[in-house]
Parts: sequence; structure tokens; C-alpha cells
Amino acid sequence: MQVPIIITKTDCHRCHELMEWLDERKVNYIEKDIEDEDMVHKLLHDKNFLKNFCDADGCVVNTPVVIMDGKYWFKELWGISGLREKAAKKLFNVK
Repeated sequence: MQVPIIITKTDCHRCHELMEWLDERKVNYIEKDIEDEDMVHKLLHDKNFLKNFCDADGCVVNTPVVIMDGKYWFKELWGISGLREKAAKKLFNVK
């Protein structure tokens, strides 16, 4: 399993919630800021990213986004009440 990349942005409460959850469970991850030019360049050249977050009007990215094994995860991890722990445990292989 690849080390997940967590795409974050400043003042993102869900980003902090997810990273705290991962830290508590000792899950390794790489944090990347959505404002980082190298990250933006990489995303805009990734077919999977373009397919999931972009259309003719542009790209919309809600953070945090998890990139793992070539797939993007966002809405699957979040519900009205916050982090969906069952989905997070399955995605990050946590018991």
C-alpha cells in the first residue's frame, strides 16, 4: 500500500481532523498544500484528478483530498457529522 498523500489548505478544519485521526492511529502520510505550485502542476497533469474534480468551467477541490494507490478520496470519508470512521478505517487499513 502506498503512503497516502493528504491535500490540505490553510484553515481547513476537516484537514486537521483527518490528520489528527491518522496521527492517533500512527498512520504515515504525506501532507501537501493545495497552494503549492508543484502540487498544482502535478494535479493538473493527472487524468484521474481532472476526471474527478474538473469540467469545462474549471476545477473545484474541497479539502482534504486523499490520494492513495492512484485514486482520489474525499466525499467517501465525510458525512454531515464529520469523519466517517468506518470508511477511514477501511481506506487506511486501521483496526
